[in-house]
Amino acid sequence: MKFTRAWRDMRTMKTLFSETEAEADRLGDREPGLEHLLLASFALPDGTARRVFERLGSNRDALREEVIRVHGEALAAAGMTDARVATSALSRPRTGPLRLTEPAQAAFRNAVALAKSERRPIVGADIVAAVATITHGTAARALESLGLVRSDVVDAARAEPAS
Repeated sequence: MKFTRAWRDMRTMKTLFSETEAEADRLGDREPGLEHLLLASFALPDGTARRVFERLGSNRDALREEVIRVHGEALAAAGMTDARVATSALSRPRTGPLRLTEPAQAAFRNAVALAKSERRPIVGADIVAAVATITHGTAARALESLGLVRSDVVDAARAEPAS
């Protein structure tokens, strides 16, 4: 039983990390962070991240739009009006291990701990709950911009039955 769960967790992590990196590339970010991890949780086959956001009246596309808007505001505040200049360094293919930001690493560790404490595989809702507990950064601002209260997101994610 433990072997089956470990195998499923490895497949989940492979999908999650691959999609996290792809989200960072799509958004033109050098290092994958919380917002990329959160967006990537929608790609997990269990569907729990999608259901959490649907229950809260939102979805992946709306979240991505808010992340892009928040990124744009941050670039403008830094005096960078041409986003192409900020993202041009990402035209090379990525190699080597995935390097998440420290907050994203912490959120992932918390998601794994939650799943372990409930003796079940990691699901997208675990990632959603873990990311929503982080109070600073693009992911927190994007959730807020969607009109979502982070504690409500955490509660909805924890209430989502694991597949």
